Amino acid sequence: MVASPSLRLVAGLTAALLAGSLLASPSAQGAEVPAAFALVGSGWGHGVGLSQWGAFGMANEGMDATAIVSHYFANTEVTSTQDDMDILVGVLIQVPGAQVRSEVLEAGGGAVEVTVGESVVVGGPADIFSFTPGEGSVSVQRTVAGVVTDLGSATSATVRWAGTRTPGTATGAATLLNVTGPKARFNTPGHRYRYGYFDMVSVSTSGGPRLNVVNSVRVHDEYLYGISEVPNSWPAAALQAQVIAARSYALSKVKHGVRRPCACNLDDGDGPYSDQFFTGWGKASSAMANLWVDAVNATHTSDTTALAVLYAGVPISAFYTSSTGGMTQASKDAWGGALPFAVSVDDHWSLIPQNRNASWTVNVPQARMAAVFGLADVGALSITERYVSGAVKKIRATSSDGTAKDISGTALLARLKLKSPYVISVNGEVGVPVTVPAVAGATAPITVSLNIGPTLTPKEGSSLNFRGQVAPATAGIEVDRQMLVDGAWKTVATKTTKANGSYSFKVKKAVPAGAVYSYRIVVVQNGAVVAQSAESVVTVLPKK
Repeated sequence: MVASPSLRLVAGLTAALLAGSLLASPSAQGAEVPAAFALVGSGWGHGVGLSQWGAFGMANEGMDATAIVSHYFANTEVTSTQDDMDILVGVLIQVPGAQVRSEVLEAGGGAVEVTVGESVVVGGPADIFSFTPGEGSVSVQRTVAGVVTDLGSATSATVRWAGTRTPGTATGAATLLNVTGPKARFNTPGHRYRYGYFDMVSVSTSGGPRLNVVNSVRVHDEYLYGISEVPNSWPAAALQAQVIAARSYALSKVKHGVRRPCACNLDDGDGPYSDQFFTGWGKASSAMANLWVDAVNATHTSDTTALAVLYAGVPISAFYTSSTGGMTQASKDAWGGALPFAVSVDDHWSLIPQNRNASWTVNVPQARMAAVFGLADVGALSITERYVSGAVKKIRATSSDGTAKDISGTALLARLKLKSPYVISVNGEVGVPVTVPAVAGATAPITVSLNIGPTLTPKEGSSLNFRGQVAPATAGIEVDRQMLVDGAWKTVATKTTKANGSYSFKVKKAVPAGAVYSYRIVVVQNGAVVAQSAESVVTVLPKK
């Protein structure tokens, strides 16, 4: 891990940025080219969706998980959703082969069952089962004390073990399955799984037959217990926000169906799809893992349902990122596809000293930067366009002979392998200015979130709850619930915030059936609106 960099440079730049100054690079023609370029930036990751360090900061200010995810995912509702279905997780994808063996977790455990076609074999910790792909088939061998036995081949093979929901004939107490690919060994950490079962599936590739190793686990708990995205020691609300986002993402992948190249809904984060990091027993057995398990359980609403983020009644692909430069990126800016729930929102909470990537510096040698732009040399570098989030949209290099070339911020990020697209300055020059919301003690902007539940499509006569939080958290701030009437926003109710910045309103009866209402929350100080939430639309359905 690198030492936490100082925020002073970012703070020093902020005054100039907020003043709107544009420190443009002079012409590079005839000037001596720099030996290197110091890029000062902030954040880590693509910047879209939930900011994990932002969730950490919001939780420390007293906001709950629902308020956190509602802030980062606009136009959504956080509500109870069925999640007791199995999801297929690609643990090893298109590998030449794999091996498994069982490990005793509790006394009386260790039994493992391998099914190959019509053949069912039960073994124990002394047995090693090897799986090799063929054209449309999987061959299985069993090794005991150095003696190898062929168990046959079939279109696929299934592995079950004791202590799971579906152990088959492998009866007994809790057991782990140790799963290794061609480059791993059984005695290395990780690659151990407590829940579900495994399918070994052959797939045809341009390089010949390969093996997909797929763990089938229940989303509700078995899958989420193994998600390893944030430290277990984080505040409970931040952990729960991560759980809700991870569950929503998983449910969206279930809805999209099985990906044929991996025979899975999603991978375990190691590629090729770069989905969520699923480490199985590694997460649930790590230090302070009980806090993560508690966070998963805290989001359950029944044995078969739990909280998820929905847009238009469907779980969203709840993207998340480690941290940003102070504003999240809209999906359309980062990837080109506009999503109504992935817009740019305030993320000043992630710019805190605990976040080691709140500020970073990368020194790029002259030759490397010239190669990035395809120029003989680079005499000057200037950020010429930014997105509203502050992320670089376009950057221009000018060579010593006056030749200028532009590349996108996405290309800069990829070619230099930067931590994030949030580059604040190059050799002390900021180029197009960007507003950094809050660093080094700067006053944070006021924001307000809105979550309407239990649904945005209530039945006629049912009640609706309006909840959210104002940040920074302060007691006694006026918040108004407004409704769009004849094209104008009208205040229909007023409340003041609690000490943690939270507020709540209740509509006793949603009427009439067929009515469509647009709501928002505004924050009022000294008679002026200083912040407003995203607009949410409620549609009242008939009772039947």
